[in-house]
Amino acid sequence: MPWLSGLILVAFAAEPPFRADGGDDKLPWFQLKPAEFPPPGSAHAASGELIALDPVNRTGLLRPDRDDTQRRGDWDIPRPFVLLPYGSIVYRGAPAELRDIPLGTHLHGQFYADPIPAPAKKGAPPIPATFTRVIRLEDDFSFHLRQGRSWRVDAIDPVVGTLTLTGMAKDGKADPKPVAFRVGPTTRVWKGRGFATLADVAVGQMVQVNLTICTLKGPGRATDLWLDEESRSLAMAHQLEIHRLFQREHGLAGWIANVDNKKGIVEVVLFDGFDPKLLDAFAPETPVAGAVAEDSLRTWDQINDVKRGPLIGIDRGPVAPGNSGVRVRFRPSNLLEGYRPGRVVRLFAGEWKVDDLPREERLYP
Repeated sequence: MPWLSGLILVAFAAEPPFRADGGDDKLPWFQLKPAEFPPPGSAHAASGELIALDPVNRTGLLRPDRDDTQRRGDWDIPRPFVLLPYGSIVYRGAPAELRDIPLGTHLHGQFYADPIPAPAKKGAPPIPATFTRVIRLEDDFSFHLRQGRSWRVDAIDPVVGTLTLTGMAKDGKADPKPVAFRVGPTTRVWKGRGFATLADVAVGQMVQVNLTICTLKGPGRATDLWLDEESRSLAMAHQLEIHRLFQREHGLAGWIANVDNKKGIVEVVLFDGFDPKLLDAFAPETPVAGAVAEDSLRTWDQINDVKRGPLIGIDRGPVAPGNSGVRVRFRPSNLLEGYRPGRVVRLFAGEWKVDDLPREERLYP
């Protein structure tokens, strides 16, 4: 029945029960729920420059980009942020940690609203939402690479210090207007397997760029410029190795989804944002070590606190924001107090050495 199929389509196309960017501003922003991953399309996009960071606790400050929604007196007020337990970072096209991001890097983020308190008085105007909880941060390089976008060089003037670029979509469609970024002796230019100079920049090249001071100096100043595919691939490969080393030393993070007390089996849903090749080290019946962590992903004293046991199996399910879809089941030698559904743990494959961490990264003592 054509009319019935039309009704079904209308039902599926109905407005979601939460506000989304560009959607109905009368709807409330999505509120995160404990031990649940958020639905797709529920985050609020915002960008800014990294001006402070605490990599141990995964918190920091952004200087927000200016836009038409802000009053002039509110420009450049720092925005505090905290990475959610399942929040991830991408830098130079590869998974990263907050410690990998240099201060001054322009970042694109996906934010969630903080819990909104009830008005102090009945009939008082609603309290506006604030956004400090981050599920994803990525630099300009990664942001445009993920979208299949690049920049076409239209002009370069090293004397004046401007680089005019036009954004190009994956299908080859050009942006309506070019953008003039600032460049100078501090701009790192990458070509092939080494450094280049602004003299190597040629009109017509397709490049990627990382920026800083995007609010105070017009569109921004280029900190890094990648001129070819080889230089971009090397940047990604180098960051990927940094990520792999960190994960082997700190473990893959996830939530405990279920504990079978009779069989002594713990099931963990891994957060996304890690290199899938790291899972190759988790082989059936090989040992897995699990260290209890807090929401900042810090463990107490992993070298002494972990419990080991054989890997029972790995299942792969649907992927969602923050959720890798990977479920790891293992049987530790003891069920720790922290092995409870909803708690965060970090898992180590059998061949990974569980070693001591610097004192500032430990919760104990």
